[in-house]
Amino acid sequence: MLNIERILGDDRLMRAMTGLNLRAFNALTPAFSQALLDAEMPRRSNAPRQCAPGAGRKPRLEMVEHKLFYI
Repeated sequence: MLNIERILGDDRLMRAMTGLNLRAFNALTPAFSQALLDAEMPRRSNAPRQCAPGAGRKPRLEMVEHKLFYI
């Protein structure tokens, strides 16, 4: 199993896993975070909602850095 926290703290491991060094990864994080906030999730149907927005399953990757690393 990957220990993402360990990889995010080690420049050599980060470069081996992503091809980016820590400085480049950290520079990319704010732009990625803003893009996530701006992204609108499309709905499958036009029917009115039965549940409030945000209801349902919560994401496993909660931190922006973890999502960027996965991508």
